[in-house]
Amino acid sequence: FFRKSTKMSKSKIALVVIVYNKTLKESATLQGLSRFNTPLHHLVIVNNGPNSVQEDDFFLELQQKHEQVTLENHLENKPLSWIYNDLIEKNTVDYYVMFDDDTEINPEYEHHLFHGLQNTDIELPKIYARVDKVQHFPMLNEQLLQQSGQIHQIKTIFSVGSGLILSDRVKQIFTEKYEHVFDQHFAFYGVDSTFFLRLNQMIKDGYEFNICSNTYLNHGLSLTEEALTDWRKKEFIYENTLKVKYYSSSQLMSRLKFLRLMYRKLSHFEFRDLKIVIKTFMSGKHPRC
Repeated sequence: FFRKSTKMSKSKIALVVIVYNKTLKESATLQGLSRFNTPLHHLVIVNNGPNSVQEDDFFLELQQKHEQVTLENHLENKPLSWIYNDLIEKNTVDYYVMFDDDTEINPEYEHHLFHGLQNTDIELPKIYARVDKVQHFPMLNEQLLQQSGQIHQIKTIFSVGSGLILSDRVKQIFTEKYEHVFDQHFAFYGVDSTFFLRLNQMIKDGYEFNICSNTYLNHGLSLTEEALTDWRKKEFIYENTLKVKYYSSSQLMSRLKFLRLMYRKLSHFEFRDLKIVIKTFMSGKHPRC
């Protein structure tokens, strides 16, 4: 009887982990979830390539721990926005959580997830780089947010998607206004930041959300600049072009910024990049979407 009553008081959680180029066991995030004391309602593991992942012993361990565990293989590298929206739209729970494969989940985060959210709409964990233990997010009004509790006087708020906790109320409000919580024109870069651009606009328009930061996470990936590979350069162009199209203050501003983008590529004789800018602006979406 006692166990049943405590179970009823916990939040019902759907959580997705996106795994890339590793086995399930090599994922720090999944290792953390295998040590949870409280079961998730639904754990979705999306293997985003490049190699297929099978349901191994570690998967069975996760299955025994959580109420429902699903493994999806998407070797074509499915857009993150689609993965996030699938989790949100295919489940009806109290809270939705997005994770990359390389985040250390601490017991305090787990406890808050199941027992501490109450009427929170959005929980933004403080994000530290695992390597140097330096905090990088959230950013409130262009300053690093260091205090805990409910966040007030928001002009702008930005963070990363990994560890982000969204309530079912956020789902209802966003889908009513935008059809999806995350912008499906974006595939990789820009998926997190456009969620916050939408959120900031809604706050400006008078929508009220209970936004808190009561948890922290150590992010495995170095958030400092990696080498600008050709792939990353292209991804930045897709992100910038689509933000110009959809997140400029007006249509006129959007056109002006588009012309400026084209001029910049032309003046540097970057003809391939110019072609990407034009193609992306005209199609209005990332080529993977």
